[in-house]
Amino acid sequence: MSTSSRAIICILTLVLVSFSEAQTPPQYSLDYQANANGITAKANRSLILQDDQTLHLNNTLEASLGGHLVTRIEQNSIFEITDNQLRPTIYSYQQTGLAQETQTINYNWGALVAISVENEKSWRIELSSSTFDQLSHQAALQQALINGTPILEFPVIDEDEIETYRYRAINEEVINTPLGAFNATAVERVRNDEGRSTVFWLANDWQFVLIRMEQTDSGLTIVLELNEGTVEGTAMVPLN
Repeated sequence: MSTSSRAIICILTLVLVSFSEAQTPPQYSLDYQANANGITAKANRSLILQDDQTLHLNNTLEASLGGHLVTRIEQNSIFEITDNQLRPTIYSYQQTGLAQETQTINYNWGALVAISVENEKSWRIELSSSTFDQLSHQAALQQALINGTPILEFPVIDEDEIETYRYRAINEEVINTPLGAFNATAVERVRNDEGRSTVFWLANDWQFVLIRMEQTDSGLTIVLELNEGTVEGTAMVPLN
């Protein structure tokens, strides 16, 4: 999938993440506005605990240019907490509009394998005890920050291989969004490519949900900012 499309929706991207006492990640619903070199977009991100006690993480994005829809992207990850570990079971990505693309990952933890499918290609991936997809690793990252875990590294399935996604906390600061100002921790994706950078800000007082992201890739700059949101049923309120 294209870097710019995935970057807007997938904003966040080898440690075993543990949930003390099988702690359930906080549920939330967040609305964003985004801009990528003049192309505007609306995005929503939500995490919901379902009746069967699995967790459903959903991202949607609609981008327009001159009032016309350019693309719609939807990502879903279903995961559960088993033996105090976050384990994804199903992941899906679908892009429609000017470009068409689909991707799915089905996990079989009993056999420690996953089937990764992108468009017409498929791969069999061997799993370790903690292996994530593009979305579920974001929940693991959020929980690691909540728990104060110092090492932010996650094995993530990317097409036919597993890549290690590395992050580092830069600093804490007050960040302004269209909703208002929030105390935030700035986190950077660690890359070897000097031409690419991703920095995002997570709200300290609101379970480290995403409030702003900036990414630069080959001259394309993407900025995503929080418009409104609820965390555990409570509307987010900015600083006075």
